Amino acid sequence: MMKNKISLTILSFLANFIMAGFATQFGMLIEPIAEKFAANVNEVASIFSLLNGGALAGTIAAFFLIEKIGVKRITLLSYISIALSAAALHFTSSLSVVMMAMTVIGLCGGIGLCIAGTIVVSVWKDKIQSTMLVVQDATFNVAGVVFPLITTYALSNALSWSYSYLAVGLVALGTAMMALMTNFDLCDRQGEKSADKGDLSAEKSEWNFSIISAGIGLFLGMLALYTFLTWAPMFVKEKFDIPFEEAGNIITQYWSAALVGALISTVIVSRVKIQHFLMGMMALAFIITSLIVTTDKLEWMGYLTYGYGFACAALYNAFIAYGVSFVKQASSKNVSYILISGSAGAMFSPAISSMFESIIGLQTVMYAIPVIYAIILAMLVISRRQTAENSLATA
Repeated sequence: MMKNKISLTILSFLANFIMAGFATQFGMLIEPIAEKFAANVNEVASIFSLLNGGALAGTIAAFFLIEKIGVKRITLLSYISIALSAAALHFTSSLSVVMMAMTVIGLCGGIGLCIAGTIVVSVWKDKIQSTMLVVQDATFNVAGVVFPLITTYALSNALSWSYSYLAVGLVALGTAMMALMTNFDLCDRQGEKSADKGDLSAEKSEWNFSIISAGIGLFLGMLALYTFLTWAPMFVKEKFDIPFEEAGNIITQYWSAALVGALISTVIVSRVKIQHFLMGMMALAFIITSLIVTTDKLEWMGYLTYGYGFACAALYNAFIAYGVSFVKQASSKNVSYILISGSAGAMFSPAISSMFESIIGLQTVMYAIPVIYAIILAMLVISRRQTAENSLATA
């Protein structure tokens, strides 16, 4: 039984590892892909919206498909599809194939993230369940360090841009093979129990300004973060006149700090109110991104990027915890609303930033990042004041 639990848990970690392998490094790949296919950088940047858009669609689809198809079947289908799509990215000479493969990877990766959550909730309970969910976050960030290093090596040695994605595809193939040999009865039984209790546990969702602002805040937070991840390497390259491969290290630095920050943030949140934690992190993100876009010192960029990675490490979990803290009984609709808001921010960010980059220029787009954090911070302050006033009124 324990061996089966461990196998299932490893599969849940791999789901996050694989999705992060595709999602965390596209800022490094825009220019190499544009050169390979003789395409415009804005056109290539928008392709990554297909990855995030597919992930959003996959997350929504998983709610309907997992119970109907079964966890094991959908896991096999998803990761075989990802492996084939990664191979297509490596061998294709058509940008249209790249677009199709990115969409499939996003869709199957989004389903995979839901599978990962389903596995952990089914297999573990109480404190160990929370620990496993935190380790999932850390696994995502580990991939954000590992795969950009492969990309940096490939680009530095005049290899194809797609080698790191091919490496992720091999991990996906290994995941499918592991899933084939794993017993998923624990997950399926839990799904049946949940389905039986569905009608009894359904409650009316509570909505207020604070929880709605949490969704908007996460949307804006993802918009700012993915704008940074998309354009920071090119921004640093142009501003400091350094090779693109060297500028790409900024992405590795971000995810290295996010890995440490995700674990430290969990400890901090257990001791500090989530409202105070989130306001502190957004204030830190505002200060750091303001310095990143204005500094003329290249040697500062590494330290500032580490700080930014730390500030954004627990963004998703913090906004979910923040939003549901304002309702008496959080429902799945409350949580889903915040998750979908974040996914939408990540999905639209490359397309929105590409459009504005072509109109107002890269420098101005980067200046918009600290402005977005200032807006989020203002929303959090207003939300807190309104909640305090409501508490006094009802006292």
